[in-house]
Amino acid sequence: MLIGMAFLEEFLRNPATVGSMVPSSRELTDKVTEPIDFATAACIVEYGPGTGVFTDILMARRRPETVLVLIEVSRRFCQLLQERYAGHPNVHVIHGSADQTAQYLRPLGVDKVDYVVSGLPFSSLPRRLGWRILEHTSQLLRPEGRLILFQYSLRNTRLFERFFRPVGQEHVLLNLPPAYVLTYEPKPADS
Repeated sequence: MLIGMAFLEEFLRNPATVGSMVPSSRELTDKVTEPIDFATAACIVEYGPGTGVFTDILMARRRPETVLVLIEVSRRFCQLLQERYAGHPNVHVIHGSADQTAQYLRPLGVDKVDYVVSGLPFSSLPRRLGWRILEHTSQLLRPEGRLILFQYSLRNTRLFERFFRPVGQEHVLLNLPPAYVLTYEPKPADS
């Protein structure tokens, strides 16, 4: 209940960085984590983990040696996540912006990422910031890596496809509001 209240309060305080008033459903978390090969993933990054709804699933399914990096812009959510995951090996909670992820990964000895999971609300982010995040992410991912987004509309697919090639799309109706799970792979450097 405390987490639900924190989520609602943070949404009311800053709706541009929190995409929904309520945490995501189990159906949505299952669809978002479905494309991840947990047996081989060396590093998973989550943009905007909020209260940790997706993080809990990533934690439960990852191998202990898989590095999990959580990038959260909200100081309040960051504190909640740090308390929640303190003492877990290979879990790093970082208060910062997704367009600076490479800078946060360097001290961890990570240069390329297998998966980026993001619920950032691209429809309400400043356009330039969204562009920078996507361009940055395309450079972070391994060639066989995946960007997995959940969004509440499809209005930014053309922006996503400037940097990535679509490989999957699901519409999850059992979520409030219903959401889309979009899976992308990096475009080859020459395209």
